[in-house]
Amino acid sequence: SNMYLRPLEICFSHDSIGRSFGRCTSHPYRPIGETLDDILTGKINVDSISSISVYKKNKKWFTADNRRLWVFQEAEKRGKCSEIYVRETLYIDYNKFTTKNNGESVYVRGNPGGYLWRNVPTKSIQPNKNPKITSLQTIPTSSAYTHQKCSKETDTSGTFLTKLERNVPA
Repeated sequence: SNMYLRPLEICFSHDSIGRSFGRCTSHPYRPIGETLDDILTGKINVDSISSISVYKKNKKWFTADNRRLWVFQEAEKRGKCSEIYVRETLYIDYNKFTTKNNGESVYVRGNPGGYLWRNVPTKSIQPNKNPKITSLQTIPTSSAYTHQKCSKETDTSGTFLTKLERNVPA
């Protein structure tokens, strides 16, 4: 099945990743930090990176697409990506589970490249498993909410809420 998830809700299956994309990817040998720079400057859109596959294990989402997840998570921390389109898979090679911290972070082997992203302040966004949006019951059952959910420009649940309320017919 396909769905939208916040990058920070997805866990790494590896304990470390290479600094650039692999030879058989759509961006061979490109340093992951340069791809992140391209998202931050708007040169490429989050959607132009092929979607990642996620696997549910102990009520958490994991991916084997660790380098792409690194890019998406770092973009989310900088307010440039709120949700990504993912495909659910029913299998990840057990040998790929090398994470030592439950997939919360990953170590980049070598220099990830790029330079702009290092200077963009990160927000400490706590992955909220159950978003507490209290005023949800005031929203009429219209497509306003679902539409907003997939919008890419939302950065934190705070602005998400204000955008949401602005959409509600008076």
